[in-house]
Amino acid sequence: MKDVVKVIGLIGSIRSNHNHIGQLVEFVRASADLKTFLESLKACSQVFSNTDIAVAAALMGAKCNGADVEMISLVDLFRHRSEDLYKELDDVSTIDDLDEIDTLSINDKSLSSIMASLKECDGVVLGSPVYFGDRSSVANKILQLTGKSDVLKDKAFGAVATGAKRNGGQETTIIYTLYEAILQGAVAIGNGPKTAQYGGTVYAGDVGKASDDAFGMDTSFGTGRQVAQLAKIIKAGSKNSEKRKAKTLFLITMDSSEKKYEKVLGEYIKKQGSPFDYEVVNLTTENIYRCIACSACPSPALTEKFKDHEDPYTCVVQTSKDNMKYLREKMVDADVLVLVGVNTDGPLTYRYQAFMERTRFIRRNDFELTNKIILSLNIEEVGATTNTLFDVKAITSFIRHNTVIVKPLQLIFHEGKTLVEPDFSEYFPLFHKIVNGRYETDPLEVSYKATGYDNKTLDHTAAVRR
Repeated sequence: MKDVVKVIGLIGSIRSNHNHIGQLVEFVRASADLKTFLESLKACSQVFSNTDIAVAAALMGAKCNGADVEMISLVDLFRHRSEDLYKELDDVSTIDDLDEIDTLSINDKSLSSIMASLKECDGVVLGSPVYFGDRSSVANKILQLTGKSDVLKDKAFGAVATGAKRNGGQETTIIYTLYEAILQGAVAIGNGPKTAQYGGTVYAGDVGKASDDAFGMDTSFGTGRQVAQLAKIIKAGSKNSEKRKAKTLFLITMDSSEKKYEKVLGEYIKKQGSPFDYEVVNLTTENIYRCIACSACPSPALTEKFKDHEDPYTCVVQTSKDNMKYLREKMVDADVLVLVGVNTDGPLTYRYQAFMERTRFIRRNDFELTNKIILSLNIEEVGATTNTLFDVKAITSFIRHNTVIVKPLQLIFHEGKTLVEPDFSEYFPLFHKIVNGRYETDPLEVSYKATGYDNKTLDHTAAVRR
């Protein structure tokens, strides 16, 4: 019998019904599916916070994908200080509900227990309400605490967010959360098909109304399902990490006319430790046509025409002058995609956006890049300010391909000399875990659905992806 992975849900809301979280976890464990869980929740006399519900829905997804689950309310870690601490204030009568002030006093006993749980688990889902497009103070604080240790290293990690508006900052909240987690060595995953976005995005203002948001519940469920799947992959791969080498494709998305940064990258790669299976493609030398945003993508006619082909190319742009067919083959064949950007105030040929647009048909062809490893490598000229957000752009774009995201790299460059060179070989053990684990873990069926479009021509398609 294969080892069961454990996924922990962290609730980063001060409105969490922390005294009854155990009851919520029991609903998850006793329910066969999301629908049954929501029915149990609505029949319950207890009122849970929206973040409680979103995290529970994510754990429901993890449970349905074979994971053992645990839920931790961070209110138990960050206790409110007692009123006695405020007696020295000149006029305490002006302060209402002193015991509700969020001062983030840390309960050391709870901290030790939570850190031990995080160290032993295989996956984490962090949930937070939205505050001005960002996390709550307690969700932020737990990541500050985990950042002082390695408890998130090589852990599958996802995020859910709740807000009072449909577009109330849930996505930015999740992006900031995922970004900070991967800087600590976590492996980030989105909510997966059918929407394959950043995580669970829940719309609910009044307390306890999150369960009414079907879309939000679905994306939260998907986040937990994906975290459990990635956790299984990493755990399986860790037991046989030397079987397969990770095929690594470096994609240079911008460069100078004299290919200055291709040379910088080449020198950097040569300095890495043990040899690895890699290829470098400079997109600035490739002819990439613009995406024309077909309403049905990939082409239904080509999909039908080549349905019996082993590896059909079904983008409507079929001219031999366009190199996307060749590039798509390289990407699908690789295990690791390294997106190389440049931050310089000098002139650049910029191919990133045109290339990114054209990957639309790859995503819509039932997520051909599922579980590929994505990291960005930005070559930074000291003092340059023209492309400082490349790593964030690359991460937030490619997570929508149903990929997994690892810590970005920065190569600091100045006046012809490299000042800072991160050790790329440090990634090799994690790469091997994920690559090997993909072949030792039961794959999932994935399917692109035309959410937001009237044209549903390709909604019946599905593929099994590792």
